[in-house]
Amino acid sequence: MKRIVILAGALLLSTTILTSKPKNPSDELTNIIGNYYKNDSMSLNVKDNSSKSERSSHTARAGVRDQIIEFASNKLGSPYVWGATGPNSFDCSGFVGYVFKKAADLNLPRVSSDQATFRPKISSMNMKKGDLVFFETTGKGRISHVGIYMGGRQFIHASSGSRRVTISSLDSDFYSRTFRWAINPFS
Repeated sequence: MKRIVILAGALLLSTTILTSKPKNPSDELTNIIGNYYKNDSMSLNVKDNSSKSERSSHTARAGVRDQIIEFASNKLGSPYVWGATGPNSFDCSGFVGYVFKKAADLNLPRVSSDQATFRPKISSMNMKKGDLVFFETTGKGRISHVGIYMGGRQFIHASSGSRRVTISSLDSDFYSRTFRWAINPFS
């Protein structure tokens, strides 16, 4: 008999969740989190155990990523100079390091090969704006170039070929051939 009551309760709970049509996604979450089922034989509580700071940290990171892109975009056209770290001229890793320090107060390693390994690699399918993208451009089998992913398969970087800070496509012939991986600098 107890099994039948538990089974009936579970069926009732799942039917309630599946058939209720909340007005918006946050109502659906409230429905799921706030559902409480109790009878003589069974009790079920579902709570949101994430803290307010955990929920707000995702929002904060999204805001920092926007700041990084905005700050980097303000440097478009700045000259490329090998070894330069800003504020008026840059090489590729100097540009990335300068932008992250000024826009996110995050210190990155100085050279692109070290920047490429200071956090775990992520799939290109999971890239978000503000992630770092790495390239092997010299044919020597090592990372030699870095940029900041902007979304939409675009990245901003200090380009030795263009001799300036510019925006390029990951789908261009050159960069699609030389792209190696990305990292999330906030991981």
